[in-house]
Amino acid sequence: MKRWLPLGLIAAGVALAAAALLSSSSEEERIRERLTQLSEAVRIDEGERNPLVRLGRVRGEFAEIFTKDARASVPELDGRISGRDELAAAAAKAAGLYQSADVSFGDAEIRIDEAGMTAEVVATATIAGARHGQPVRRDERPVTLRLEKIDDEWKIVSATVEPERGPGDDGP
Repeated sequence: MKRWLPLGLIAAGVALAAAALLSSSSEEERIRERLTQLSEAVRIDEGERNPLVRLGRVRGEFAEIFTKDARASVPELDGRISGRDELAAAAAKAAGLYQSADVSFGDAEIRIDEAGMTAEVVATATIAGARHGQPVRRDERPVTLRLEKIDDEWKIVSATVEPERGPGDDGP
């Protein structure tokens, strides 16, 4: 019986390590799904012209994606935006400037803290959009998102979009 005890403890340790690894990859997948949901929420379709309808849709989506006190820093919006409602209003106004726009997040590096309650995502946001009467323009920007796990759901607490870099600008 005493010989089986060490083997049982080793097996239990391996099982716990495997469960932690699977849990971590599962949490990463849930965060990637949240990024996809954000992409869909900010997308601008050519047919979506009514600003009130867009605001209602975006506000509903953002309620699932962002915390109430979320904040964002986007250079084109002249500084910081505070609060989920302000974020939704800014996203809704974009439809007045753009005929169509898509956002995707690539090269996402996700770091989840040991407690599994906060995470940071560093990714490349690719924006493809066309202003009214102009061709589609493509832009890539580094983005940092901070998330918290609230009621077992990942919510974005903050988003920082880096400024557009000019030719020959190697960054800071």
